[in-house]
Formats: sequence, structure tokens, C-alpha cells
Amino acid sequence: MGFAFYFLVAWLITVIFTLMKKKLSFVENSFVFLLILIISINFSWIVSYELKLVKLSTQPLDYTAFMINRSIGIPFIVVVALNLIKSVNSAGKSLLIAAGSILFLVVLVKLGTNFDITNRDRWNIIYDFIYFSALHLIAFYALKFYQRLKLSEAISR
Repeated sequence: MGFAFYFLVAWLITVIFTLMKKKLSFVENSFVFLLILIISINFSWIVSYELKLVKLSTQPLDYTAFMINRSIGIPFIVVVALNLIKSVNSAGKSLLIAAGSILFLVVLVKLGTNFDITNRDRWNIIYDFIYFSALHLIAFYALKFYQRLKLSEAISR
């Protein structure tokens, strides 16, 4: 059941990203996606294998569901959130979009625990809120840095 659910979520978020009106360019979207993918893979590796705070399922479909969520779901949700944040002109709406995205990611993690994809005995749900908030902040400021770098390159020409 967990595999089917995470596959559906990954498929839906990919379709939403494909069909939505994007405020970021292809390169900016790719930059944010790859950055979040790298952070997500490394963070999950450290938490589950190095620190052994989260135990992953040994069942092949459940482990694949975890990989789909980590490698497709989380990066695309952050990229969609950033595109939506860039499309609004209010700080309150931007914070609401970020909070909704973080809450959705935490719900996905909690469902992973309910589907026995992960066992989080030594991990608190608040850590997930902190991690996903930090992920959004890293993506936002890395994008601003990239855009500033691109602008300074254009000016220097």
C-alpha cells in the first residue's frame, strides 16, 4: 500500500510541476531540484545509516517507496513551492505556501511511518519540521544566490 501511495504522490506532484505556470527558468528549477535532491539523499543516508536514528524497511516495495519519496517527492514539492512563492507578491502568502508545503512533507513522512516504511523510534516529528523548514530556506537562499550570481555575470559583460 505504501508503494502505491508514494508512487501516486510522486506522479501527481510531477504532473503538477509539469503543468503549472513556472516563474523560475528551466535552469533555476533544475538547480533547485538537484540541490534539494543532493541534500535529501545525504541527509537520509546520515540519519538512517550513519546515526541509525531511523530504520528503513527491508521489504523491497517499501524501500522503493521510501526512495521514490526521497528522490522524487521531496525535491519536486520544494520546487513547486518555490515556483508558487515566486508567483505571489505578498510575504504572508509566501509564508503560507511554505508552511503548507512543509506540513504536506511532514504528513508524507508520518504516513511512511504508518505504512511501516520507516521506523522512527529515535526520531521526533519536530525534527522533520525543522529539517523541511531548513530545506525550504536552503532552496530559497540558494536560488537567490544563483540569481544574484547570474545577474552579476550579465552586468559584467
